[in-house]
Amino acid sequence: MTDAEFQTLAQMLAGFGITLNLTDAEGRQLVGGRVPRRDAAAEPPRTTSMNLSDGRRLVLVPDTEGERRNAEARLRFRMLAEHSSDLIVAVDADLGIRFASQAAATMLGMAPDELHGRTLAELLVPEDRAAFIARHFMHTARRAVTGTDLFRLLRRDGSTLWIEARVAALPPGNGLGDFLVTLRDAEQRKRAEQALGQANSELSALASTDALTGLANRRQFDATLGKEWFRALRDGAPLALLMIDIDHFKPLNDRFGHQIGDAFLAAVAGAIQDNVRRAGDMAARYGGEEFAVVLPGTAASGALEIAESIRRAVKSTDYSAIVAGGPSITVSIGVASTVPIAGAGAGTLVHGADAALYHAKRNGRNRVEMLS
Repeated sequence: MTDAEFQTLAQMLAGFGITLNLTDAEGRQLVGGRVPRRDAAAEPPRTTSMNLSDGRRLVLVPDTEGERRNAEARLRFRMLAEHSSDLIVAVDADLGIRFASQAAATMLGMAPDELHGRTLAELLVPEDRAAFIARHFMHTARRAVTGTDLFRLLRRDGSTLWIEARVAALPPGNGLGDFLVTLRDAEQRKRAEQALGQANSELSALASTDALTGLANRRQFDATLGKEWFRALRDGAPLALLMIDIDHFKPLNDRFGHQIGDAFLAAVAGAIQDNVRRAGDMAARYGGEEFAVVLPGTAASGALEIAESIRRAVKSTDYSAIVAGGPSITVSIGVASTVPIAGAGAGTLVHGADAALYHAKRNGRNRVEMLS
């Protein structure tokens, strides 16, 4: 081995924390890196040697300075982990816990030593374990650090704690384990997300609900009818529509005023909703004193039966709580039912129900009509 070859090899090994020495047959150093000075009482470094064909010997000496730096790094990590409010856990490839920080006491109600010998999965509620492992460990080999998500930890007293998790793969030979897991208390974040979700739901409901009657508004009616039309077209199923109008509402509104008129509208809407009970059926305020009911999967006979029950319910409702001795209120209803065909649209159903409603009005009101 030439001196140049030796120097090249020595530089390569130095990157791995190893010093390469070259000695003669009597053990005298010829060339190579420095030999660290050591205390006489200290244990000599463990070496690996190889005899060369020319009588010289290659000696691999562990870099004790590198070992010292690694020990200091591990000490700094432990100091930082012990003073972190996050629970920091080091686990092996099987998720066995090899290190846990002091935050285990506050987050889990358990001393860190109690976690040794347990697995990380055991700390999670059973329903979250599979999702946690899939989220953070299935692809860790391809991604050094995974994203975060919310899961629930099991505390000693049986209560749960929402946590945000982050997992990082550790390099080999680090002395801690295969993965470093940081678990952060996410109770406040979860409560904020839940409050935001509730607010969004309420806003969504407001955007699709008629404020006066509580029924779906016109926008929601249009969207639902269009959706049900295409579903019925795909399935070859019938779809029915009721168009409902309060008889003589304008004179009633003029006589008692708009506030009383609004109360009558709300009462009629309640009678309609009480008779639209099947999942998928939808009652809506179409506009003014006019209402609509979408009936998926309903043929003509079923639609006529529901329309008649609505007509009777509106007529029999007691409105005396609104106006003492209040007038009887009736509705006229137009019914249309069809099995959608390609090339047509939901507008044809609206047109058919509207035409039937016009006939109900012209034929005396307080009746149900359906055109053949």
